[in-house]
Amino acid sequence: MRSSLMDQETTELESPIDVMYLIHKTFRTEANRQSILVQQPDMTGILHTFRPAFTFWVSALGYHAEQEDIYMTPPLGDSQMIRENQEGHVLLEEKAEAVLKCLYEEIGNTSFLIPQTRRHLVGHVMSLYIAQSDHLEEEEEFILPLVREKLSETQQLHLIKSLLVDEQAYNPRWIIDWVNDALTPLERNLLLCVESRFKELPKTSP
Repeated sequence: MRSSLMDQETTELESPIDVMYLIHKTFRTEANRQSILVQQPDMTGILHTFRPAFTFWVSALGYHAEQEDIYMTPPLGDSQMIRENQEGHVLLEEKAEAVLKCLYEEIGNTSFLIPQTRRHLVGHVMSLYIAQSDHLEEEEEFILPLVREKLSETQQLHLIKSLLVDEQAYNPRWIIDWVNDALTPLERNLLLCVESRFKELPKTSP
Protein backbone atom coordinates (compact mmCIF):
# COMPACT_ATOMS: atom_id res chain seq x y z
CA MET A 1 0.00 0.00 0.00
CA ARG A 2 1.34 3.42 -0.95
CA SER A 3 0.25 6.75 0.46
CA SER A 4 0.77 10.31 -0.71
CA LEU A 5 -0.68 11.81 2.46
CA MET A 6 1.57 12.83 5.31
CA ASP A 7 -0.76 11.42 7.99
CA GLN A 8 -0.99 7.95 6.43
CA GLU A 9 1.57 5.20 6.49
CA THR A 10 3.25 3.53 3.52
CA THR A 11 3.43 -0.17 4.36
CA GLU A 12 4.98 -1.60 1.19
CA LEU A 13 7.24 -0.51 -1.66
CA GLU A 14 6.42 -2.28 -4.92
CA SER A 15 9.36 -0.74 -6.80
CA PRO A 16 12.34 1.46 -5.86
CA ILE A 17 10.67 4.64 -7.14
CA ASP A 18 7.98 4.21 -4.48
CA VAL A 19 10.50 5.64 -2.01
CA MET A 20 9.37 8.92 -3.57
CA TYR A 21 6.20 8.67 -1.48
CA LEU A 22 8.34 8.72 1.67
CA ILE A 23 10.31 11.71 0.40
CA HIS A 24 7.14 13.54 -0.54
CA LYS A 25 5.68 12.79 2.89
CA THR A 26 8.69 14.55 4.40
CA PHE A 27 8.22 17.61 2.20
CA ARG A 28 4.54 17.75 3.11
CA THR A 29 5.34 17.41 6.81
CA GLU A 30 7.92 20.18 6.61
CA ALA A 31 5.63 22.49 4.64
CA ASN A 32 2.86 21.96 7.18
CA ARG A 33 5.25 22.65 10.06
CA GLN A 34 6.52 25.88 8.51
CA SER A 35 3.04 27.10 7.55
CA ILE A 36 1.91 26.65 11.16
CA LEU A 37 5.04 28.29 12.55
CA VAL A 38 4.78 31.37 10.37
CA GLN A 39 1.21 32.00 11.50
CA GLN A 40 1.97 31.96 15.24
CA PRO A 41 0.75 35.10 17.09
CA ASP A 42 4.25 35.89 18.37
CA MET A 43 5.95 35.64 14.99
CA THR A 44 8.40 38.42 15.88
CA GLY A 45 9.73 36.30 18.72
CA ILE A 46 10.27 33.20 16.58
CA LEU A 47 11.82 34.72 13.46
CA HIS A 48 15.20 33.46 14.64
CA THR A 49 13.76 29.92 14.58
CA PHE A 50 11.75 30.26 11.37
CA ARG A 51 14.59 31.64 9.22
CA PRO A 52 16.97 28.64 9.49
CA ALA A 53 14.10 26.15 9.41
CA PHE A 54 12.68 27.67 6.24
CA THR A 55 16.12 27.92 4.64
CA PHE A 56 16.67 24.21 5.29
CA TRP A 57 13.30 23.35 3.74
CA VAL A 58 13.97 25.25 0.52
CA SER A 59 17.54 23.93 0.33
CA ALA A 60 16.16 20.38 0.42
CA LEU A 61 13.46 21.29 -2.09
CA GLY A 62 15.99 22.87 -4.45
CA TYR A 63 18.33 19.88 -4.27
CA HIS A 64 15.43 17.50 -4.87
CA ALA A 65 14.19 19.39 -7.94
CA GLU A 66 17.70 19.65 -9.37
CA GLN A 67 18.31 15.91 -9.06
CA GLU A 68 14.96 15.11 -10.65
CA ASP A 69 15.77 17.35 -13.60
CA ILE A 70 19.09 15.53 -14.05
CA TYR A 71 18.21 11.91 -13.34
CA MET A 72 14.43 11.47 -13.53
CA THR A 73 12.80 13.39 -16.36
CA PRO A 74 15.41 13.14 -19.17
CA PRO A 75 15.03 9.33 -19.55
CA LEU A 76 11.26 9.76 -19.78
CA GLY A 77 11.45 11.63 -23.08
CA ASP A 78 9.95 14.93 -24.15
CA SER A 79 6.25 15.48 -23.57
CA GLN A 80 3.93 18.18 -22.29
CA MET A 81 3.69 16.30 -18.99
CA ILE A 82 7.46 16.30 -18.53
CA ARG A 83 7.78 19.96 -19.46
CA GLU A 84 5.08 20.85 -16.96
CA ASN A 85 6.95 18.93 -14.26
CA GLN A 86 10.12 20.87 -14.99
CA GLU A 87 8.19 24.14 -15.11
CA GLY A 88 6.79 23.23 -11.71
CA HIS A 89 10.33 23.14 -10.35
CA VAL A 90 10.95 26.64 -11.68
CA LEU A 91 7.73 27.85 -10.05
CA LEU A 92 8.74 26.36 -6.71
CA GLU A 93 12.10 28.12 -6.94
CA GLU A 94 10.38 31.44 -7.65
CA LYS A 95 8.00 30.97 -4.71
CA ALA A 96 10.88 30.10 -2.39
CA GLU A 97 12.91 33.10 -3.53
CA ALA A 98 9.95 35.37 -2.77
CA VAL A 99 9.95 34.15 0.84
CA LEU A 100 13.71 34.51 1.18
CA LYS A 101 13.57 38.02 -0.25
CA CYS A 102 10.89 38.95 2.27
CA LEU A 103 12.88 37.40 5.12
CA TYR A 104 16.30 38.81 4.36
CA GLU A 105 15.54 42.05 2.50
CA GLU A 106 12.12 43.30 3.55
CA ILE A 107 12.44 42.12 7.16
CA GLY A 108 16.22 41.95 7.42
CA ASN A 109 17.61 42.27 10.94
CA THR A 110 14.56 43.96 12.42
CA SER A 111 13.12 42.41 15.56
CA PHE A 112 9.61 43.78 14.99
CA LEU A 113 7.18 42.87 12.24
CA ILE A 114 4.66 45.46 11.15
CA PRO A 115 1.27 43.97 10.11
CA GLN A 116 1.85 44.59 6.39
CA THR A 117 5.22 42.85 6.37
CA ARG A 118 3.81 39.98 8.39
CA ARG A 119 1.02 39.53 5.83
CA HIS A 120 3.58 39.54 3.03
CA LEU A 121 5.60 36.80 4.73
CA VAL A 122 2.62 34.60 5.54
CA GLY A 123 1.25 35.06 2.03
CA HIS A 124 4.53 34.05 0.38
CA VAL A 125 4.95 30.99 2.61
CA MET A 126 1.40 29.81 1.99
CA SER A 127 1.87 30.35 -1.75
CA LEU A 128 4.90 28.03 -1.67
CA TYR A 129 2.96 25.55 0.47
CA ILE A 130 0.17 25.36 -2.11
CA ALA A 131 2.55 25.20 -5.08
CA GLN A 132 4.48 22.35 -3.48
CA SER A 133 1.26 20.46 -2.65
CA ASP A 134 0.02 20.77 -6.23
CA HIS A 135 3.39 19.77 -7.68
CA LEU A 136 3.78 16.66 -5.53
CA GLU A 137 0.25 15.50 -6.31
CA GLU A 138 0.78 15.95 -10.05
CA GLU A 139 4.13 14.16 -9.91
CA GLU A 140 2.61 11.20 -8.10
CA GLU A 141 -0.30 10.98 -10.51
CA PHE A 142 1.46 11.51 -13.82
CA ILE A 143 5.26 11.16 -13.52
CA LEU A 144 5.83 8.24 -11.17
CA PRO A 145 3.78 5.83 -13.33
CA LEU A 146 6.04 6.77 -16.26
CA VAL A 147 9.13 6.08 -14.16
CA ARG A 148 7.81 2.60 -13.28
CA GLU A 149 7.07 1.94 -16.94
CA LYS A 150 10.24 3.29 -18.55
CA LEU A 151 13.05 2.90 -15.99
CA SER A 152 14.52 -0.42 -14.88
CA GLU A 153 14.92 -1.22 -11.18
CA THR A 154 18.61 -0.36 -11.42
CA GLN A 155 17.82 3.01 -13.00
CA GLN A 156 15.22 3.67 -10.33
CA LEU A 157 17.74 2.86 -7.60
CA HIS A 158 20.24 5.27 -9.15
CA LEU A 159 17.56 7.95 -9.18
CA ILE A 160 16.55 7.34 -5.56
CA LYS A 161 20.18 7.31 -4.45
CA SER A 162 20.75 10.67 -6.15
CA LEU A 163 17.73 12.08 -4.30
CA LEU A 164 18.77 10.74 -0.90
CA VAL A 165 22.56 10.91 -0.91
CA ASP A 166 24.25 14.26 -1.52
CA GLU A 167 27.76 13.24 -2.50
CA GLN A 168 28.94 16.86 -2.55
CA ALA A 169 27.83 17.66 1.00
CA TYR A 170 29.91 17.53 4.17
CA ASN A 171 27.32 15.07 5.48
CA PRO A 172 26.10 13.09 2.44
CA ARG A 173 23.31 11.59 4.55
CA TRP A 174 21.68 14.88 5.54
CA ILE A 175 18.66 14.17 3.33
CA ILE A 176 18.19 10.59 4.52
CA ASP A 177 18.43 11.73 8.13
CA TRP A 178 15.83 14.44 7.48
CA VAL A 179 13.46 12.06 5.71
CA ASN A 180 13.77 9.49 8.50
CA ASP A 181 12.63 12.04 11.06
CA ALA A 182 9.23 12.29 9.33
CA LEU A 183 8.63 8.56 8.98
CA THR A 184 7.05 5.86 11.09
CA PRO A 185 9.24 2.94 12.29
CA LEU A 186 7.84 0.74 9.52
CA GLU A 187 8.56 3.37 6.87
CA ARG A 188 12.11 3.82 8.20
CA ASN A 189 12.66 0.11 7.77
CA LEU A 190 11.36 0.26 4.19
CA LEU A 191 13.77 3.10 3.45
CA LEU A 192 16.64 1.21 5.08
CA CYS A 193 15.94 -1.83 2.92
CA VAL A 194 16.14 0.27 -0.26
CA GLU A 195 19.26 2.07 0.97
CA SER A 196 20.95 -1.29 1.56
CA ARG A 197 20.61 -1.95 -2.17
CA PHE A 198 22.67 1.09 -3.12
CA LYS A 199 25.87 -0.92 -2.66
CA GLU A 200 24.76 -3.17 -5.53
CA LEU A 201 24.86 -0.29 -7.98
CA PRO A 202 27.71 0.24 -10.42
CA LYS A 203 29.75 3.41 -10.07
CA THR A 204 28.00 5.15 -12.96
CA SER A 205 24.39 5.25 -14.07
CA PRO A 206 23.51 2.66 -16.75
